Amino acid sequence: MEERKIVSIKQKLFFSPIFLFVLFLDQITKKWIVNTMFYGDSKNIIGNIVRFTYIRNPNSVFGLKFGGPFISTALTIIAFIFVVFLFVKNESRFSLVSLSFIIGGALGNLTDRLLYMEVIDFIDVGVRRWRFATFNVADSFVTIGLILIIIYFIFIDKSHKETESP
Repeated sequence: MEERKIVSIKQKLFFSPIFLFVLFLDQITKKWIVNTMFYGDSKNIIGNIVRFTYIRNPNSVFGLKFGGPFISTALTIIAFIFVVFLFVKNESRFSLVSLSFIIGGALGNLTDRLLYMEVIDFIDVGVRRWRFATFNVADSFVTIGLILIIIYFIFIDKSHKETESP
């Protein structure tokens, strides 16, 4: 099954509400956490499995250290430019939705980095002492977008596969 293609930039603007919604949702949830919790506080949401823990991350994704906040901000900008380039070059609706999720999430974290030189994180998932790195709504949408892009290239996009000979 081949997907219909989109060709014009004007048609691609149809997807801008997706990344604007992701950006809005990310920033409003971070603002809510900052206004309702003290730094370092933790509140159980679903038992001890899902909780909100207010932290700030000056490092790269999932707290990985790549040279401090300036390097992390520069890497975020480079990644954002690359994803926007992919968005402009792509013509598949499925991948444009996926890339819109990534762009919205990248804009959310980039906004934090430019304003505060760190990212506000609060979603804390795990069991007892085994916890995943604390993350935010932007990180969630970037991850979902990446998973969808992988699904697209493995199962939907046939242009990169060799054509079978008869």
